[in-house]
Amino acid sequence: MPTILLFISLLLHVVAFYFIVVLYMKYSTIKNISDTQRQLLEETENSMTSFLIDIKDENDRLIEKLLKTSNSIPQKKEEHHFNPINQDQKASHVEIQKPDKQVDEHELPDHLLNVDQVEDIVEINQPKQQKNPSFEEKAINLYKEGHTIEQIAKRLNVGKTEIELLLKFRQL
Repeated sequence: MPTILLFISLLLHVVAFYFIVVLYMKYSTIKNISDTQRQLLEETENSMTSFLIDIKDENDRLIEKLLKTSNSIPQKKEEHHFNPINQDQKASHVEIQKPDKQVDEHELPDHLLNVDQVEDIVEINQPKQQKNPSFEEKAINLYKEGHTIEQIAKRLNVGKTEIELLLKFRQL
């Protein structure tokens, strides 16, 4: 009788180890599938990010082109309609002044030292238009200043992957 119980115990142990091995193999298969899915998700996110960056660049170029073509179209005189472009053009003007006194060489900037005579000083008084740097310019400037990718992403409120892609595409 003890031999039969010992044999049954051994048989149950073998079956238990078999099921443990089968479960472990299924677990590793599921883990591999999960890792593959994660990689596919990251690749998809990266490609979508690069696609969005390309679309944004194309939109910026289109806007610039539209602005250039709209500025090159001759404006008709319209007395009854408000046109902000004409108002901006009226606000900016150019003044030409004659110098009151002789300018010393040490007062001139380096690029003007080689000029023989300065006859007229042209002063352009326009409202200062500060160009807000684009997202890409901000990210590249921060990277050149020595900030890490994580710091740049946090400062610009975007994902780390987007910054990595941007820098990768700009070959920095």
